[in-house]
Amino acid sequence: MGRGSGAMVYGVVQYDFNAERPDELEAKQGEAIIVIAQSNPEWFVAKPIGRLGGPGLIPVSFIEIRDMSTGMAVPDAQSAVTRAGVPKVEEWKKMAAAYKDSSITLGKFEAANATTMQKDLERMSLNNGSQSYNTSNGNQYVGIR
Repeated sequence: MGRGSGAMVYGVVQYDFNAERPDELEAKQGEAIIVIAQSNPEWFVAKPIGRLGGPGLIPVSFIEIRDMSTGMAVPDAQSAVTRAGVPKVEEWKKMAAAYKDSSITLGKFEAANATTMQKDLERMSLNNGSQSYNTSNGNQYVGIR
């Protein structure tokens, strides 16, 4: 993979990293990550693999880059990142924006559609043909006709 391809490399966090800013990645020792961009020689942009979470900055010295096929540490992280074609942050941001612009929105829920959605859910309910009753304490139960 060459430059501009959005290449990534696999790494493992060597020391706990406590994020001090919102753009930093909170990470624990032993956590698997994917390096997705290089901010500068001292910082990577990475995403966690085993949990939800967006990308964030983490110091290069906190990451051990590993060969995906062997799981072994690579001797020179910087050259591995360069060889893999991991983009600089500016290039990565452009690629992410282009991807977002080319994506198709599948839809979203809006408050204005809540009534229509509720009616549709009632129509599709397994309790079709049943009557809903409210008790004096506000609880609701369903009775079959």
